Amino acid sequence: MIGVNYGRLGTNIPSPAAAVKLLSSLSVTHVKIFDMDASVIRAFANTGIFLSLCVPNGNISSLASDQSSADHIIRQFVLPFYPKTRISSISVGNEVSMLPEFAASLLPAMKNLHRSLTAFRLQSVIKVSTTNSLAVLAIRFPPSLAVFQESIAEPVLRPLLSFLAETGSPFMVNLYPYLTFMEIPYIPLGFALFSENTESGFSFTDPNTGLTYTNLFDLLVDSLNSAAFSLGFYNLRLVVTETGWPSQGGEGDGAASMRNAAAFNQKLVNHVAGIPIKGTPLRPGYPVVTYIFALFDEDLKEGAPTERHWGLFFANGTKKYQISFLPKPPSVSDVTH
Repeated sequence: MIGVNYGRLGTNIPSPAAAVKLLSSLSVTHVKIFDMDASVIRAFANTGIFLSLCVPNGNISSLASDQSSADHIIRQFVLPFYPKTRISSISVGNEVSMLPEFAASLLPAMKNLHRSLTAFRLQSVIKVSTTNSLAVLAIRFPPSLAVFQESIAEPVLRPLLSFLAETGSPFMVNLYPYLTFMEIPYIPLGFALFSENTESGFSFTDPNTGLTYTNLFDLLVDSLNSAAFSLGFYNLRLVVTETGWPSQGGEGDGAASMRNAAAFNQKLVNHVAGIPIKGTPLRPGYPVVTYIFALFDEDLKEGAPTERHWGLFFANGTKKYQISFLPKPPSVSDVTH
């Protein structure tokens, strides 16, 4: 399954109603937003699109300390809209598991929200999780040796992953091959762009498992899987909550370009949503639910220039390049005779 992140940190971003039309035109069935905005949630009513919500980081402390705060969130942002708006999950915070100020309150906040959903008999359809960054990994290469950062592995992640396993909730991680490619100079561009057996001719074989990786996305996903395995969690449903490629704003090496963004995102869709499901070398046939970042360019985002150029659409709603979200039909090589 492939989805799209819908952020709104930009001037003249199209209205929620217009955004829904664009998403529907792409046949997108899953969307993730970064807040709990009633006008946005309402705009997805009767569309058939599944919506993932996010509790802002600033609300985590009060949510952890006060059950009524969790009840208020469900009453204000879920009950008035569900089931007309199909809400699939709620992330408590975004990339906070590495931050010491949230260590004590993150899991209690998640448990309170789950308790509220249970009180309204919604816990089986709306899952509670939190969105992590790839920085939770201390080691990424090779995937077989991947482990979580020692400072958070036992005190934060073990109890958090236990909660996810107990409630059937996804392990959510933002994962960007572009950033890893920029960070590590010996990674070929083709390996990051799913250019399997073409211009790069590059693959990586894990010396401990013998598993061969033909793209960086699968390698990073399996590093996360392997780190979860190292703590004894073998059946977590990993969701890549953000990934994508910037269309401009790079450091002059040409990696951030319209051509590369189009290539990465289309090949990502083909890889993740293709038929039959490929999975990853470590978990073959196991689907990797993935959300592309993002729907629009957002000119108010802080950070590197690339931060403002991840959209499938320009801020005015004009499509940057052609992309199809329809599942790729099986090729001749996929068919067993």
